[in-house]
Amino acid sequence: MLLIDHVALNRRERGDKPYLVHEGRTVTFSEFDRLTNQMANTLRALGVVKGDRVTIGLGNSVEYVVAAFATLKAGAILNPVNPQLGAGELSYVIGHAEPRVIVTAAGSSGNVTSPDLKRPPGTRLAAFGDVPGAERLDELVAQSPDEQPPVRPEPQDGSTLLYTSGTTGKPKGVLFTHGRTGGSSGFFIPGLGITPDDTILSVGPLFHGNSWSGAALGQQAGCTFAFPRAFSASEFWPLAHRTHTSIFFTLGTILAILLAQEPNELERTSDIRVILGLGSAMIRDRIRERFGIGHVVECFGSTDAGVVTLEPLGEKPRPGSAGPAVPGVELHILDDDKRELPVREVGEIAVESPFRMASYFRDEEQTQQALHGDWFLTGDLGYLDEDGWLYFVDRKRDVIRRGGENISSVLVEKAIREHPLVTDVAVVGIRHDVLGQEVKAFVVTREAVSVDDLRAFVAARLAKFQVPTLWEFRDALPKTPTQRVEKYKLRGETPGGTRPLLG
Repeated sequence: MLLIDHVALNRRERGDKPYLVHEGRTVTFSEFDRLTNQMANTLRALGVVKGDRVTIGLGNSVEYVVAAFATLKAGAILNPVNPQLGAGELSYVIGHAEPRVIVTAAGSSGNVTSPDLKRPPGTRLAAFGDVPGAERLDELVAQSPDEQPPVRPEPQDGSTLLYTSGTTGKPKGVLFTHGRTGGSSGFFIPGLGITPDDTILSVGPLFHGNSWSGAALGQQAGCTFAFPRAFSASEFWPLAHRTHTSIFFTLGTILAILLAQEPNELERTSDIRVILGLGSAMIRDRIRERFGIGHVVECFGSTDAGVVTLEPLGEKPRPGSAGPAVPGVELHILDDDKRELPVREVGEIAVESPFRMASYFRDEEQTQQALHGDWFLTGDLGYLDEDGWLYFVDRKRDVIRRGGENISSVLVEKAIREHPLVTDVAVVGIRHDVLGQEVKAFVVTREAVSVDDLRAFVAARLAKFQVPTLWEFRDALPKTPTQRVEKYKLRGETPGGTRPLLG
């Protein structure tokens, strides 16, 4: 069953049950099917045909979810973007995707409507509300029929076009098909114990896969999906109570912010029983203890590979691991010659999965480079234990090779981050004429701290060859809108920055 097939099914079986809860508004499964039909027919009236791209440049809203599912119903390819991206990066993405229509809204259009945005010829702009130069979607939708559009996507047809965060340079377009989209339900629903009685809450942006998964799972599990306009630490626990949240999809950074708040009486009395907290391993014991949450689990995956592993609910976590492969996925660890390595030997993580990308959009060369037969080469290094649990080591390109030794930047960052005054850190390899590369740490601290102090702190935790010899203090690190450090920018910079180089 395709993801969009669940919409009509839920209308028949759960018509009056709440599907979306957003900022005081509730949308039932029946209303959602009607709204998405109207929106899909509106897109077709704007010239969208099967295989066209539709770019969604909206903030979190009911309209976002409606427009996204309507795009799939219309047989078009959903291309979500962050409207707050810089006009240059947004111009690149839209120029590469060449959408038939860009969907936005008054008050959340960001750079989608900037005069600096370069829009491809023939791309139409449509908006909810009054946006200069845009067609009024709210008026068009109200006049559109609410019957199912006369188009049927096939499993091999393109469904979603996601662009990577560009941490290594220009974003790549990652194309999925209808047969691959929504495949995570087969393991998330049983893996997290999701039932139709649950409410999934996500507080991140809907253009991010973590939140979009919650919306998709709401349809696939027949449960409620709740989401705010934006995350607010002070409003989180009242929101969790109002929505009767039982499953929380989030990131470790959000959980860390919640831990930093003053304790309150609501935080231990919510209905939350499971948190899928990406990047939360270091703080999950504190989360369980303080908030009384039974399960805080991790998974491993990427935009291109999809979800690869998931920690089994109720099993004791294994430090450094995000669990075994989900059903239907096989993991392989390969050396540089693409030969499989035995357990506990580090190599490139390759994924055999029906949920991975179909191709890089309009880039056959990159697609072929990313594949080894049917296996997707993730560009990540890791190893498997005797039970098949995966341990991530580092991005392949982020491993530092210093004087014949391989150094994990993730391992060094973890050691530095344990210092009580460090709030953020990135470790990269800098070219060295003799050693090949030297280890450099870019550090953000909440108070002044000396390099000698940091070096001694790290030396007590790492081998001598792993300790950075170059240190630079920053007020902030360059990051993508999804808060991933843009290490390629740090590698390309000359020493200096906002505070002096020391070391």
